[in-house]
Amino acid sequence: MARPKDADKRQLILAEAKRMFAEQGYDRSSMGALAARIGIPVGSLYTYFSSKEALLGVIIEEGWGEFALYLEEGLGKAPASVGAGLAKLAFLIRKALPALFKDVDLIAILLGQAGSATRLKEKLDYLASLIASIIGECVEEKGQNLQATIPELEAGLLVMLLGSLESLRLNRRIDMGIGAGEIIAFLVSTVEASLGCALPEL
Repeated sequence: MARPKDADKRQLILAEAKRMFAEQGYDRSSMGALAARIGIPVGSLYTYFSSKEALLGVIIEEGWGEFALYLEEGLGKAPASVGAGLAKLAFLIRKALPALFKDVDLIAILLGQAGSATRLKEKLDYLASLIASIIGECVEEKGQNLQATIPELEAGLLVMLLGSLESLRLNRRIDMGIGAGEIIAFLVSTVEASLGCALPEL
């Protein structure tokens, strides 16, 4: 007979595995070490997750899913009083990215396992494309041509996003004095300089 599953225990396993994978690296982590860290029999882990790979997949998809849902809901509610594009861009940079940047464990796992398991390129492409589309709205609201204003936009955004995530991951290991606040300030100033207008405060 299958053991009953407990939602709190499942969350405990996910939280501890996320910390362990981020700190030690996925390849250097084992289900046995995770069970010992939590203080449960290793067999209990397999009641909730069929394998270490399945556990990794759930950590990534649930973590990214929460961020994507927050982002999409926030973009849908962005006030249009300053222009729909500008309001969306302000929400994305001032609220959504800081929410993602707080989860340094998820960032470390995404970058550390940047293969097919994390689908990192797909996630970054989604963000870069979304930001490019919103910037396009802002430029159109100003009556300008996007291509003439910001060439190679998606590639540049991809580089900025990847650099931002890697800076956060490195800063955790070596205090470089570059935290989420400094990265967001850089992104705000870069976008404002490119658009020639201030992003509204939210």
